Amino acid sequence: MIRGLVLAGGRSLRFGSDKALALYEGTSFLDRAVSLLASLELKPIVVTRQGANYPLAGCAVIYDKLFEKGPLGGLYTAMSVFKNTAFLVVPCDMPALTPLVLSDLLAAHEPHFGITVYSTESGIQPFPGLYEPSLFEVVRNKLRQEDLSVHDVLDSVPAKKVMNWKGDREIFCNVNYRKDLTRR
Repeated sequence: MIRGLVLAGGRSLRFGSDKALALYEGTSFLDRAVSLLASLELKPIVVTRQGANYPLAGCAVIYDKLFEKGPLGGLYTAMSVFKNTAFLVVPCDMPALTPLVLSDLLAAHEPHFGITVYSTESGIQPFPGLYEPSLFEVVRNKLRQEDLSVHDVLDSVPAKKVMNWKGDREIFCNVNYRKDLTRR
């Protein structure tokens, strides 16, 4: 089983307010990411920090089990709650993602690959990415070592599928500052 996972646990310090609730083309980043995954029938789950309140009809919201462990902590939380589930993971702050980008990942993925991701000329892009439950121990061990880098997880997994992206690199851009919104 594959489910959609939206990472929305950051504190948005650089952005200045809760980024998940920020509007982009009339829709919040969070609603946009959830809708994108729902359009692919992936039963979205949102993982966020303790104290965040994101009421979404028909969407599970779970809270980070580990405090301030970034995207890796969010992935760990989802994997520990929804065991034996693969996740198509998107951060809430990548508004240029499209259903086609995600459906291509889904179509290319094979379960014996622990991870399926894209690569651009600047390197492997961890998100969006498809992460299998077989990675749980790798993720947990990285967190125990305080190694919070998703790239280090990607490097440590020999069975991964990396798809070469030939389209616009803007697809993979995160919005970290309010000024990033004006460039779109």
